Amino acid sequence: MLFFKNDKEKTLYEEIMRNLDARYDENVKMLREWRGENGYHSLLVNQYVHSTNASLGYAYELLNRGGKGDFQRAADILRKVVPLQDVNPENHTYGIWSYFVEESLEEMNPPDWNWADFCGKRLIQIFVEFGSGLPEDVRNMVREAILHACNSIIRRDMGPGYTNISIMGTLVTMAAGENLGEAYLTEYAQKRLGVLYDFNMKKGCYQEYNSPSYTWVVIDDIASMICYIRDEESLGLFRDLNDLAWRCIAEHYHYKTGQWAGPHARFYAMLEDDQLLMRIQRSLNYQIHLVDLEKEGLADRLPAGFFSFDSICPDRFRNYFVTPNQDAAIDAVYVRSERQEGNEIAVCRQSEAYTLGSFYRSTFWNQRRNHISYFGTAKAPVYCALKCLHDGYDYSSGLIVTAQEGMRTVSAISFGTNGGDTHCNLDMVQNAAISAADMRIRFEIGGAVEDVALSQVDERTFLVHMADTSVKVRFPYGKYGEEEVRFQITEEREHANETGVHREVLHVKCIDAVLYAGERKDHCFREMEECCCGVSFEIVPKEGRFHEDASAVVCDGILTVSQEGLEVKAPATPCRMEEFPEKARAFRAGKEYGEIYLG
Repeated sequence: MLFFKNDKEKTLYEEIMRNLDARYDENVKMLREWRGENGYHSLLVNQYVHSTNASLGYAYELLNRGGKGDFQRAADILRKVVPLQDVNPENHTYGIWSYFVEESLEEMNPPDWNWADFCGKRLIQIFVEFGSGLPEDVRNMVREAILHACNSIIRRDMGPGYTNISIMGTLVTMAAGENLGEAYLTEYAQKRLGVLYDFNMKKGCYQEYNSPSYTWVVIDDIASMICYIRDEESLGLFRDLNDLAWRCIAEHYHYKTGQWAGPHARFYAMLEDDQLLMRIQRSLNYQIHLVDLEKEGLADRLPAGFFSFDSICPDRFRNYFVTPNQDAAIDAVYVRSERQEGNEIAVCRQSEAYTLGSFYRSTFWNQRRNHISYFGTAKAPVYCALKCLHDGYDYSSGLIVTAQEGMRTVSAISFGTNGGDTHCNLDMVQNAAISAADMRIRFEIGGAVEDVALSQVDERTFLVHMADTSVKVRFPYGKYGEEEVRFQITEEREHANETGVHREVLHVKCIDAVLYAGERKDHCFREMEECCCGVSFEIVPKEGRFHEDASAVVCDGILTVSQEGLEVKAPATPCRMEEFPEKARAFRAGKEYGEIYLG
């Protein structure tokens, strides 16, 4: 189905389709795309590849468009891609596809079981809307592939904590059950929906908390799939889940900068672009105006299938997107546990001019924005993100605990001995050692930074000046084994941030604590007596007064960082990942975060 709300949307759709058509490889019968570095699950890098999921999505869009030759091309794609599914129930990869035709499931590192959900969703759309017109062999093949994908989803039985896959798999199995006449799928999906509904609604938020990349997956999946579901009770639950997602967006939308305030459990970028604004105004039926539909390059920022569903933002959230922010606190316990160390807490503060968000305890996985602030304007936004970098890439075994009050934080950074490197659970560090030529803690400032000025006040203290804002960064403590830690300003005019398949090149100005820079060598964290960093961060209006400098001390193996009512504690010696939450603590006005947020 296609949903156009005006003629300008049709023009954007046609441009999106032209871009997709240009990527079609007639010889392979699939879409072609560039695979860069630092992607997940695949060992293919810096080469052109042909994507299974994207090609199935293109097949659906061809059937939607229904132009000359579109039907035949869609059938060609289906005949090529559907047979790439593993259909052997004896295999652990049963029901899924590899990412690319160039790499088999056996060659992936490791296979991605989410592809049963993603590809299954595409095939459901094709089967329900266009199945009756497909050649019989293709129709039967698609139907069988849907069943294999659903069986894989059931076998995996993803719990409600993995938000987007939990909801997507429920939608796929429910739509398949109702439309293929398979009662066992419907029964499974309804039970799963009840569990995930209770899990999320009782908390009042999704566990993939405040995730720009995946909150949209939830909204898009619900909008695109509920038209295939007839059960009224289930439809009501999905509408509530849609509202929960929109509430998160509305509460975190920062009007002056046009950004989605942090912290973010998962975000592929650092800055939002016009896609966010387009999504919001379209979901409100253009009751508000955030971006011109004739703006050059807008179609390039919209995903394939953008006009193939009609997402709905509840009208009660409209004012969030047209009203300057007042001072606000948006906090959440997004993971609750009987064990104190199992609770996960997010803190966000907004003012009219800027926003600052932090997680209580977190890693530095490159999809996680654990300490991020936004400044500037919607036309010229600026971000400042705290990172831990291994040879320039986010190091997942970096660990952080943060205490936040208003627009200031103190943080303690430690290192895990048994976590991941570029990913939190795909490329695990072996024997607590990595090879590195560069290790650093960085405050990365990007976006419209031409008028952002950085200065180094003393060895460990830095100031950032913007039009209406000043920021103070201080490193009261830094140790990295026997290495001499240096503090400096760094500027990169073409800095590449890569997260999964997303890549953006930005001009950045950075404040760095350089833990090591030199010849490549092995770094064994078990051999380091101390390996930690203390940080303070504060935003004030231009000419505003900062708090007194933070102080730090190590005693009995614990780093303590303090500043006027804020305090954090974390291991000074590298530890196992599971030990960090047992030892890391944050305090505000003498009360530990658990006492503040959990009572």
